[in-house]
Amino acid sequence: MLSIALCLSVFCFGFTVMSANSQALESPHQQANIKFDTNIPEHKKLQLSTWANHARKALRLVYGKLPVEDFITIIKTSNGGTSAVPWGEVNRYSPPEVTLVVNMNSSLEALKADWTIYHEFSHLLIPYDAADARWFSEGLASYYQNIIQARAGMFDEQTLWQKLYDGFERGNKQQNYAHQKLNYLSDHISENRNYMRIYWSGALYWLNADIALRTLATNTAKPYSLDAALEQLQACCFNGYLSANEIVQKLDELSESKIFTTLFSEFSKSYAIPDYVTPLHSLGVKVINGQVTLNNQAKLSSHRRAIYIGLSKPSE
Repeated sequence: MLSIALCLSVFCFGFTVMSANSQALESPHQQANIKFDTNIPEHKKLQLSTWANHARKALRLVYGKLPVEDFITIIKTSNGGTSAVPWGEVNRYSPPEVTLVVNMNSSLEALKADWTIYHEFSHLLIPYDAADARWFSEGLASYYQNIIQARAGMFDEQTLWQKLYDGFERGNKQQNYAHQKLNYLSDHISENRNYMRIYWSGALYWLNADIALRTLATNTAKPYSLDAALEQLQACCFNGYLSANEIVQKLDELSESKIFTTLFSEFSKSYAIPDYVTPLHSLGVKVINGQVTLNNQAKLSSHRRAIYIGLSKPSE
């Protein structure tokens, strides 16, 4: 979540002044810095470092490297809330900063199982400051938060698609602003708080783009995917901010298609989350009484499997 008030209806956060205390975690690929809140004890820092490093490795499973080499992870403590990671945000400074608020009573297993860090890290996959089309950025993070966890071995393929389906269902249930288009709803998210429709409409946008790119590649016998398009975007365009419109135009240019701009126009004008049953069915994701099963005989089941597998895990 890129910008949410620090005091929510359920809990408030108690922050202390950040010290210069930081830790650099190195890998053969990149180095990323972690900065800890001053009240985090030394014995807890190793656990938190392990957790953050795990999430960075998961993010590298999109296309083999981190999208931003020198981003900083800031870890603060929470004095309320029930989840392991009650809140996070990304600030597009130079270098970018990902702030995560952590419940200090959480185990390493609970931290890894919480979706927040994967969501926030996934925001870094596009050079974007969330000044417009919030649904676009939050949708990307919602889509990839599940994919990178699955690719890191945290859950299996069926669970991945169950999580995506459940998210689309949550988006479909928010109908109280059905008179407003997604782009308007997204621009006024702090007023309407339709997070589920906004976030999961966006996630569906990226899933549809991913399916279309993989299908296009099948027809041309040239392997391609959303992963590959984002890698190209990282290589060409991470030196400054781009608007959502500029990003989709660049992605169309890189993919030699009109997939991103066409879908962007369709989704921006939608009055409810678009049809998600049809694309899921095409991938062989069957739903019976809310439970997902996988059909490997479906026409696009190989796309489904490829989305789950992604790259082979890079050496560490």
